[in-house]
Amino acid sequence: MLELYHDEFQTKSESDFNLGNHNSTNNYFDSLVSLKLKGTILDNFRVYSINNKINHLYDFKNPLYLMSYASWCVPSNGETEALKQLIDTHGDWMDFVLIMWDTKEDAILFSKQFHTKIKVLYVDELYNTETKTIKMLKHKLGLPISITLSQDKTILNIRSNKQVHPSVDTEIATKICLKSMKKDILDLKKYENL
Repeated sequence: MLELYHDEFQTKSESDFNLGNHNSTNNYFDSLVSLKLKGTILDNFRVYSINNKINHLYDFKNPLYLMSYASWCVPSNGETEALKQLIDTHGDWMDFVLIMWDTKEDAILFSKQFHTKIKVLYVDELYNTETKTIKMLKHKLGLPISITLSQDKTILNIRSNKQVHPSVDTEIATKICLKSMKKDILDLKKYENL
């Protein structure tokens, strides 16, 4: 679905942006997600885990909160603390997964700033054969994003991660990040009848 509809949304977004509507990118992204991507099934693409236990996305049997990052991204102010709180509350029935579009070494270094219960995957673009998936997930959706996936790998939401400026108080920043993440988790609980 992303391959079918992304270019149309991208063209409209760029056209509006060039005409002075600088909020159009977010609006079109949200429309693409809500109208075309929610309810579809995520492909079972090949991944590598830093502990070598996971080989494909479908190896995860629980519902997923999948965060897509690269080592050059900086997590938002409050994001890692918000994730810690969510893992402590919901980590017994769902998996929190960080997928890095990097080498194994870069993935290990970057993931050290996150909770130790987050499962870390990486996809090295130089060696991975899943070029279509890489192009779709990384290059068309951008980074950093979060994807909420049910147990059967139905996409419940895709959103650009909330970016809170470093000057904002950490406690306030954590609340801002928690607000958007909690909505995804509540939707996931509802979908899974929990």
